[in-house]
Amino acid sequence: MNDIQILTILLSTVPTMLVVLVGILINNSRLGDMNASINVRFGEINARFGEINARIAEVESRLTNIETKFDTRFDMLLSKVVDVDNRLTRIEAQGR
Repeated sequence: MNDIQILTILLSTVPTMLVVLVGILINNSRLGDMNASINVRFGEINARFGEINARIAEVESRLTNIETKFDTRFDMLLSKVVDVDNRLTRIEAQGR
């Protein structure tokens, strides 16, 4: 091979290699941008999950309050039923 053939081969492959290298650099920068974008979106999703957790905690608190009220009222009702039962028992005992 003479010098002109080697020079021709080099001149035909160097631009291709440069284009490939530039493409790799551009692709890496786009991947970095995409990674940053994904991190921002994950941050937003985490914030939304935090809001959902807060709402669930609020609902649980409300349900606990309602449960407490029901327990109190059930105890009051039960005491009234016991009182009525005692009165009925006394009336029945007087009738005998």
